[in-house]
Amino acid sequence: MDQFLLVFIIILLYILLLFILRYLKFGKKKICNQCTNCCPDCSFALNRIKRITKDQINNNLTFRIFDFKRYICTECGWEGLRWEDSYKLKNH
Repeated sequence: MDQFLLVFIIILLYILLLFILRYLKFGKKKICNQCTNCCPDCSFALNRIKRITKDQINNNLTFRIFDFKRYICTECGWEGLRWEDSYKLKNH
């Protein structure tokens, strides 16, 4: 098999996998009764913290489909990445 074709197919499958993960809402912000961004472990509110270099690399490797942001839970200490649906401005 041609190497170019193989690489092309692998890239297409990777992009398809990313869109499937987004459709399945993998890593999306969790909404609960108390707030719109809850900890996946204890359901308390998450606080936004500064991204690290690894997060920026992760965003680029996922073609910014998710736009991950880093959060921490002050209750249980969970720390990780979450994403939300992009908001689009309505044209008047």
